[in-house]
Amino acid sequence: MFWRKNNVATPRPDYSEAAPLPELSDALMNQRYPAYLQLVQAQVFFRHGERTPMKARLTKDEKWLHCERANYLQSEFVKAIGRFVPLSEEMPVPHPERIGSDSQKYTSKTATLKSGIEYEPAKWILRLGSKSAPTAVANWTPASCSMGQLTDVGLDTLHRTGTHLRSLYADRLKLVPREAGDSARDWLYVRSTDYSRVLQSTHALLAGMFPSRDGSWPAFNKDFLRKFPIHTRMHNSETMHGNFGCFEFIKQFMDISCKDARQLKWIDDVYQQTVQLASIGDSARRMMDQPNFGSNFHIVYDELISLAAHGRPLPADVEHDHVTNLGRVGHHQWMHPVHSTTGQRLGFGRLLNDIMQTMVQATTPASMARIGAQHEGDLLLVPGGVRAPTAAETPGVPRLALYGCHDVTIAPLAIMMGSVDPNWLPFASMLTFELFKDGATPAPQPAQRNALPKPSTLTQPVGEDHYVRVLLNDEVLTLPTCQAHGKHHSRMGPSLCTLDAFLEHVAPIIATEEEYAKDCGTMPATFDYEE
Repeated sequence: MFWRKNNVATPRPDYSEAAPLPELSDALMNQRYPAYLQLVQAQVFFRHGERTPMKARLTKDEKWLHCERANYLQSEFVKAIGRFVPLSEEMPVPHPERIGSDSQKYTSKTATLKSGIEYEPAKWILRLGSKSAPTAVANWTPASCSMGQLTDVGLDTLHRTGTHLRSLYADRLKLVPREAGDSARDWLYVRSTDYSRVLQSTHALLAGMFPSRDGSWPAFNKDFLRKFPIHTRMHNSETMHGNFGCFEFIKQFMDISCKDARQLKWIDDVYQQTVQLASIGDSARRMMDQPNFGSNFHIVYDELISLAAHGRPLPADVEHDHVTNLGRVGHHQWMHPVHSTTGQRLGFGRLLNDIMQTMVQATTPASMARIGAQHEGDLLLVPGGVRAPTAAETPGVPRLALYGCHDVTIAPLAIMMGSVDPNWLPFASMLTFELFKDGATPAPQPAQRNALPKPSTLTQPVGEDHYVRVLLNDEVLTLPTCQAHGKHHSRMGPSLCTLDAFLEHVAPIIATEEEYAKDCGTMPATFDYEE
């Protein structure tokens, strides 16, 4: 069989490079969720599970055979949405005149819409699942992986994540029911970027959180899509990548220079240590010396951490601590733009506005039964295709929102929320926004609340006596704005921010669409990039 008949989470392997999940002990639950706090909503951003490296330059001779279940489940998914193309057939190509279209983002290299729902740059999304491979695909087996593909290890990791969320939010806190039932869209909102590794991770997480009654792992098929409304977006309207439609933001990632980065001694030390490695030094030097998008060092880190994440040995003279240091340099380079308020606003203000609006709507449920304008741009994965949801399919204001995304989604948001972790985020990392209500503990007076700044996009009333907590994996983040007296829960301390203080914290980061248009500038007509 391609996947386990039972839906029991597999143990975390000793070699795992995924973010560890905390034990939900009574002590932890009593500390974080005392009886006087009512959990109203949780918004969970999760990184996809373990995958193969984006490109194999250091380990060209390595065979990646970790994808048997992932291949089968993915083929079932693309069949369900009517996008399956066997290996023996040619890839469809859109009309050439679509290249350079103002309405959609096409790549000049492939002439295909830059969206995994159509033709993802890693074309395997549409091509695996054929029972027999043509001779043109050398040494292909059902377990073969393509570059950047979620593996069976990654599937199991996200399944464990889903099981953990089930224990926390369904079993212990009763925020959501144990079974999704037929009304899931009334309380559950699920959104994923259009990358296949993220869509598969979303399926695995939902399979762990809401297992089938017979205990089996549900296939990623039409029945699953009918039960769980999963939303995605076209590349040009996706806010979980960073706003790469904003020229003033994206140009900060272009042609990153290794020479410039090495002006910092600690980065030059990592560079020198890397190029002196007998096993990979020459190849790594060529990779790092080339101007790159985002980071010169991450491409080396990515390949090495992918080896470790699948229990495969690192090159003989490469220590794991050195891989960690490469990740730190990559984090420093990638995250540099979001250490300024301008970078945060241009790159992630729209996404933070989505989070904020979803949160505030949950404080006044009687006035808003359905999610607001933040769902605009969503597409719904449905049997036979991908389309805009109908009015009847508009999700309710969620008690639980799940966002399948990337490391370069979560890390910038975490920095905005006060994280100072210098490391590259592990696979399956989570950033969680929890909204609480406490009507018993004295809260700041209305005059104090009304005096605090609020985002200019907020037009609806904010419910009283609400608080926000942000967690990065198992770490509770303390927002700088929330440390002052009167801006946090009087009993829980600065880790539990008043909702009004949270709104004050995000106000400078969130702008109106008119402000974005002015500050982002005009994208040059000849400008193109490949992530």
